[in-house]
Amino acid sequence: MSYLLGLLSRNRRGVAVTEFALVLPPLALLLLGIFGYGQYFLLAHSVQQIANNAARATIAGLSTPERKTLAEAAVDSEVAHLPDVKTHQYWVDVDEPGNLVKVTVTINAASNPLFQMSLVPMPDAVIKRQGVVRKGGIE
Repeated sequence: MSYLLGLLSRNRRGVAVTEFALVLPPLALLLLGIFGYGQYFLLAHSVQQIANNAARATIAGLSTPERKTLAEAAVDSEVAHLPDVKTHQYWVDVDEPGNLVKVTVTINAASNPLFQMSLVPMPDAVIKRQGVVRKGGIE
């Protein structure tokens, strides 16, 4: 009997497999969280840049409808380069408070697979950012 106990105490072949089985689930969740939040930060930064560029594009507009058209065209051309964002998933709003032009870009990224996973709590899939510039042109 003591021989068997001594053999079991020295035999450590299954320890690595057991430790790996214990460490794998938290590690997998951590990696999913890194990928999910990385995608969110990429999209949020991209939407902010798109809103800034659309606001800059309105400087060339001489009237309110022309500024709105310029902003929408700028957003359309830049959103085409974003992965997993389709035409019906974003909205552009142009507001002109006082001597400013405020362009608001909203993107719904709910169809992105990383936003659909329920294992890791993700931020809101609707990302809304604004860009503001002074009016150009003559009214």
